[in-house]
Amino acid sequence: MKNKRRIKNSIFFFFVFSFFFFCKPVSASTINNINMDVFLDQKGNASVIETWKASLYDGTEGYRGYTKLGNARIKNFSVSDDTGRVYDSVLDWDTSASFEEKKYKSGIHEITDGVELCFGISNYGNRTYTLKYEIENFVVQYRDSQGIYLNFLDLKQAVGQAKITIHSDTSFSSKNAKIWSFGYDGRVEFENGSIVLYPTNGLKKSQYMVGLIQFQENLFQTTNQSDQSFDDIYQSAFESVDDNNFSIFSVIFMIPLLLFVFIICNPLAWVAFIVILFNLKKMKRVVASSYLDFGPLGRKLPNDSEINYFRDIPCQKDLWKAYWVSYQYDIVSNITLNRNIIGAILLKWIKNGMIEVTPTKKGLFNIKDNDYAVHFKIEKEPENEIEKELYHMLLSAAGMNKILEAKEFAKWSRKNYKKVNSWFQSITMIEQEILEKEGLIHNTTIMKDGKNRKVKLVSDKVREEAIHLKGLKKFLLDFSMIAEREYFEVTIWEEYLIFAQLMGIAEKIEEQFSKLYPKFKTQTKFDPTTITVVARSMSDICYDNVIEGEKIASSHSSSSSSSSGSGGSSFSSGGRSAGGSSGGGFR
Repeated sequence: MKNKRRIKNSIFFFFVFSFFFFCKPVSASTINNINMDVFLDQKGNASVIETWKASLYDGTEGYRGYTKLGNARIKNFSVSDDTGRVYDSVLDWDTSASFEEKKYKSGIHEITDGVELCFGISNYGNRTYTLKYEIENFVVQYRDSQGIYLNFLDLKQAVGQAKITIHSDTSFSSKNAKIWSFGYDGRVEFENGSIVLYPTNGLKKSQYMVGLIQFQENLFQTTNQSDQSFDDIYQSAFESVDDNNFSIFSVIFMIPLLLFVFIICNPLAWVAFIVILFNLKKMKRVVASSYLDFGPLGRKLPNDSEINYFRDIPCQKDLWKAYWVSYQYDIVSNITLNRNIIGAILLKWIKNGMIEVTPTKKGLFNIKDNDYAVHFKIEKEPENEIEKELYHMLLSAAGMNKILEAKEFAKWSRKNYKKVNSWFQSITMIEQEILEKEGLIHNTTIMKDGKNRKVKLVSDKVREEAIHLKGLKKFLLDFSMIAEREYFEVTIWEEYLIFAQLMGIAEKIEEQFSKLYPKFKTQTKFDPTTITVVARSMSDICYDNVIEGEKIASSHSSSSSSSSGSGGSSFSSGGRSAGGSSGGGFR
């Protein structure tokens, strides 16, 4: 036995020794830092300056790939290095050329659906390269707003540190832009009038930096037109965002570890383990019965080009049903719905005579040099459960005089952000219960993965309503371009405005109504210069201050938060539909 053990030990140490002896360390080229500065001019074109710091020991060139740029075009590419030398520009870059042939040269290499910006390494060691180029048609004019959706950095090797700064002559802030980022662990922030993306601990080889920006106003005179809406882009960006922060690999490795610690090392955990096994089937039944099944076509609707205009108000003119359908079928993003739903309800209440907007000396809605406030006129609660709760919240914010002013509403919603956020989250749940009572969602059993599953099947009638809602949105956005315009009563215009507010397009169609029907202002309760603006302001105030309240609370509870309320949302996944950076590094 002792001899066998000695033999085994000898073999073990032989392999260990051989591994360290024969496997000599290899110096690999690394990218230590990339700093990307993007300046936007008034026409929406971008001037880009990138600074690459690297430690280089092999290869012949650095490169930067761009694909799927749409109408955008890269031009005026140049490179300089840490010695101050500006590289010669080569018209037709040859990636297979030698080290000496590429030395102190740069050029553009055409690839499938894009280009590679290339330059010679020229000398090994610790090097710094400055890449300069322009991107025409960088800012896109979508159907409903302007924006940027681009993969800024997606190389084929890791980056020690990275930072992307986007700025222009216009100062960016939460007042004129919304920002999201994808593909890395880090932040996206407004800093000193710029939009900044930066990872916390650099970029792994598998990570990337996608930026999604929506400008609230037409800040740029861009000619890059898109037939898509920003909501379409937003939904596309979020399609591949993980539902949680745990990857499948984390789950695979964590489960055995937890079982070992809690079951093997702690015999008392056997009791809990047996209880879980005993109730597992019951738990699965509960989860399965809450699963929404949208039929063989799922949630996907026809493209805009395949959708017909729809002139009637869908969903029996029920805003809450329209909210649920828009959310489930991705007609409008959840952010847009939550930002605009309160304004839509206020317009509805104004139309029904429950509230009115009047000038007041104390009010703080500054519209055309006049101050406005919301007055609660009728002491009657709405019948709808969701509206009833909103009514009480607004009445509570108004105080004893039942006059709601901007400043007090902002203060109240920031202080009560949890309550308001809970109300937002309850909308889809309450409306789903209503749809179940109406028989538009019913329990059934389907065969899936070889097993019977209990699900809640969504009726095809709901899908029809979704198509009609999408058709209505298309009709309202394209109204001014439709050749044959019908005459509509003032009442239907008011209903259009309510639903347009819900979908975030009220401001755009107001302009159309005013031009096509100048008498509209004198015949409606919705004076576009006051009431509809106040309704939108109330919606924005509530949503923005709920978000602000959450960020302040988060910054107070976490010492790692470096700012409170100045940034956007960053996701470690998602954004894969963006064009832009596609490979790069040193080779």
